[in-house]
Amino acid sequence: MTMLFVMVSSCGNNDNSNTNSSNTDKPSSLPRAKVYVANEAGGSVSVIDLQDSLKTTSIDLSDSAGTMFMAHNVQVAPNGKSVWVAAASMDSSKTNYLIVIDPNSGTIKERVLLGKDLHVAHVVLDDQSKNAFVTAGETNEVIQVDATTYQVVRKFDLGAKHAPHGLRYAKGKLYVANMDGKSMSVITVADGKVTDIPLGGIAPQVAVTRDDKFIFISLYDTKEVIQYDLKNGQLNRIPLPATAQGPIQLYATPDSKLLYVADQGELLGRPVSNEVYVIDIPNAKVISTIKVGKKAHGVVASNDGKSVYVTNTIDNTVSVIDVASQKVIHTIPVGKGPNGISYWFETGGMP
Repeated sequence: MTMLFVMVSSCGNNDNSNTNSSNTDKPSSLPRAKVYVANEAGGSVSVIDLQDSLKTTSIDLSDSAGTMFMAHNVQVAPNGKSVWVAAASMDSSKTNYLIVIDPNSGTIKERVLLGKDLHVAHVVLDDQSKNAFVTAGETNEVIQVDATTYQVVRKFDLGAKHAPHGLRYAKGKLYVANMDGKSMSVITVADGKVTDIPLGGIAPQVAVTRDDKFIFISLYDTKEVIQYDLKNGQLNRIPLPATAQGPIQLYATPDSKLLYVADQGELLGRPVSNEVYVIDIPNAKVISTIKVGKKAHGVVASNDGKSVYVTNTIDNTVSVIDVASQKVIHTIPVGKGPNGISYWFETGGMP
């Protein structure tokens, strides 16, 4: 089950980087910003320039020996000074790295060796951009890396049969979605204390609202989103529409009013989905369904809250959703098998 989620494969064309969408006109009011896309099957990261007619360039993650690396997740540091990619080699060595990209030059500035047979998935940084944290599904760990020295600082053991996948950082704590454990682990970074919260379903990813009121967790098999109240610890289950095939990533708008949920499907013998569900956070219910591309997977919001970006793994595209109209306004070709996605702006990055 873990392998199905992490080693996402795609079908379709070769890397489509350096091409534009069919609708390339952008609103002139857009601030200087870029969207980073982890192309797992393509071994690259696509960079969408929102200031240059949605021009897309590609960063090859191959090393000097020509070894390709599957980029499952990408994360811009909150200070905007680096971009982090969780990647595993495509050869038989099964070596896992964090690859660090300079957003100014678009070049790789560091490769942090994490080890072999780890099955790394998602990476996040603390709010000061001092430490990076990456999940290792095979060893049931979260690995902490110093973002300045690029050295492994410590490892948080979540316990056997957890298979951690997605995670987010908020107020000194890590919130980790466990697929095999069907739970969320809460790690207090200062003392390393780990608390496990049972959820009753396969949990691929979590989201944090900017007002620090809620954590949201996607449950793939039960087709639900869990709302976890940070104040009282209460769990509220939000059922997805009957058309749902299995949610993966989810992301809240900066005003903490809307939650966008990418419904992927395909796993557990289900059909591929092309839907994104919009949840009204104050009322904890689905209010809209948006059609995007095939196998919707990753999702992120812009820092001004006006746009949401969704990766379509089979179509090798990114859908741009206008939050005001709740409609797709652009479809942008990227690399092969896009999964994770992150947003950079002039003074920082979306967490």
